[in-house]
Amino acid sequence: MVTYNIRVFGFTILGLAFLTYIIIFLSTQNLVSIDFNKALTHISTTISINVVLWTLFIRWGWKWKLFYPWLVPFPNLSGEWEGELKSNWKEKSLDPIPTEIKISQTFFNVQVKIKTKESRSHSIGASFDIDKERGLEQLIYSYINTPKPSVRERSEIHYGSTLLTFEGFKVNEMEGQYWTDRETTGEIKLKKKLLNNT
Repeated sequence: MVTYNIRVFGFTILGLAFLTYIIIFLSTQNLVSIDFNKALTHISTTISINVVLWTLFIRWGWKWKLFYPWLVPFPNLSGEWEGELKSNWKEKSLDPIPTEIKISQTFFNVQVKIKTKESRSHSIGASFDIDKERGLEQLIYSYINTPKPSVRERSEIHYGSTLLTFEGFKVNEMEGQYWTDRETTGEIKLKKKLLNNT
């Protein structure tokens, strides 16, 4: 679970609202003769402007580095990743499996899609577990895996969970492990694809 600093969010929301109101007030009022009716209308204008600003923050602004980590406690993992899986299926007789992963992330949600030569998976739930005191920086997600019809005799549709660890806010590598309801486990290592390689 990600621990949000509610106090920081509260002060940021109130501070931005106060700053917006002051700017509007100073730019529209004659300080010698203050129009209090107009000053009251500034409140609704301030609220409208702040709603727009916070909507922009939730959609795009949270990705900006200036908000890490004091306001946004998790990194932006969006993008394409590549790596390999190692499974204990069939008593570890399998070679490492090349895999590609696409992560789509918003301020409130993370979606993970996985592709290998024989199957595709997509997450059905994902969340961060970040706790600096315990030294945890993890992405945890559950998924459903759908193998190609041609391999279903030996690899049926199944569910699983994955735990990926990372460090910091500029994340280019992750590694971790996964478990499935077929009673198999495995390891996973990933590197983020560079833009000029995609």
